[in-house]
Amino acid sequence: MLIFKRLGIGVTALSLLAISQPASAQDRYSYCQQRASQLSGYYGPVPNRHLPGGALEGAAKGAATGAIGGLIFGKSKKERRKAVRRGAAIGGLIGAIKRGAAKSKIKREARVYRLEMDACMRAGG
Repeated sequence: MLIFKRLGIGVTALSLLAISQPASAQDRYSYCQQRASQLSGYYGPVPNRHLPGGALEGAAKGAATGAIGGLIFGKSKKERRKAVRRGAAIGGLIGAIKRGAAKSKIKREARVYRLEMDACMRAGG
C-alpha cells in the first residue's frame, strides 16, 4: 500500500511537471520569436505585390516621365514617342532591379531570423 501511495505521489508530481512544461516552452518560443524578429527585421513573407519596384510599375513610371520630358523638350511627335519608349524601357529596368533588391533583402532578413531563432531556442535548453 505504501508503494502505491509513493507511486501515486510520484505520478502526480510528474504529471504536473508535464502539464507545466508546454506553457514554459511556448513562452520560450514566443520570446525567441519576438527577439529574432526585432534583431532581423523579418516579420514573415511579403507578397510580391507589396514589394517595391517591379518591371511593369517601373515601365509605367518611366513612360510617364518620358512623356512629360517629351512634351517639354521634344520638338516633334516622333521624338515624343521615342522619349516615351525610352522612358518605359529604362523605368522597367530600374523597377526590376528594385524588386530584385527588395527580394534579396527579405531573404537575408529571413536567414538572420532563422539563425537567431535557432540560437535562442538552443540557449533556452
